[in-house]
Amino acid sequence: MKMISRKTGLVILALSIVLQSRLFSGEAGQNGMAFLKVDVDARAAGMAGAYSAVGENSSATYWNPAALALADNKSLVVMHHQSIADITQQFAAVQIRTGEHALALSFNLMTNPNIEIREEASSEPIGITEAINFSSGISYAHSFKGDWHVGITVKYLFEKYYLKSAGGWALDLGTRKSLSEALSWGFVIQNLGAMAKLDKESTPLPLMFRTGVAYRAPFEIIGNKPLLSTDIQYINKEQFLVRAGSQVDLGEYIAVRLGGIFGELETHFTTGLSLKYKSYSLDYAFVPYESIFGNSHRVSFAMFF
Repeated sequence: MKMISRKTGLVILALSIVLQSRLFSGEAGQNGMAFLKVDVDARAAGMAGAYSAVGENSSATYWNPAALALADNKSLVVMHHQSIADITQQFAAVQIRTGEHALALSFNLMTNPNIEIREEASSEPIGITEAINFSSGISYAHSFKGDWHVGITVKYLFEKYYLKSAGGWALDLGTRKSLSEALSWGFVIQNLGAMAKLDKESTPLPLMFRTGVAYRAPFEIIGNKPLLSTDIQYINKEQFLVRAGSQVDLGEYIAVRLGGIFGELETHFTTGLSLKYKSYSLDYAFVPYESIFGNSHRVSFAMFF
């Protein structure tokens, strides 16, 4: 096989970063590590990611670590995300301690396989490579008087494109306030940190700010009060997004979700379904894309113990 040049590798690296940034943010911007912007947990994704004030299981490690302090039970969440262009994402989080000092662990992996390597225009590639993005984190949350909760997630980050790889560290900081029995507010800063150099330059992290409210409606649908939520999100040097989501429980075992994302170029609405039994939940989220790359499907399983 013909040797793959260093120059080719750098071109592929750049194209892979731009592709993922474009697909997952609507604008390529000046940030890398695009997988850090991708919604985790099918329940949250079905509600368009309007989740900074919700966080009802261990996926709060991503959405707002402060919400871990509200958990009455420990929980485990695992998710598989089949995204566009053969990109896949795996996420898992487990809350290992509840109460005043809550603790949780999380893992997030995204792979972009089958990236064809070419030195020039040709019908056949000279090789195949893949892009790998990974994070693992530990989260801590604490409750204060007055229904205030704060949380932090410390994350180790890793990226690999072609022959180059780099690590890094980042923090997520969150707070959550119960304004009433039906209304809560959340605020979170995500991805405060830096990566080591990948070849000659460090990949800039997508610094994000989210704030939102969650409201349990005063009326009932089939005997249950709908959950309504909305978030305002700012991705540094990229875009503002407004996210709105809803969940309606259809009896004891089924819930349906619907959401909208405003300001995004690729995705505009989301939908989801949940099947619940005792302490278990199986969730699905469907997110269509405007581009020709296809649609996004998430399946997650949650268990409370």
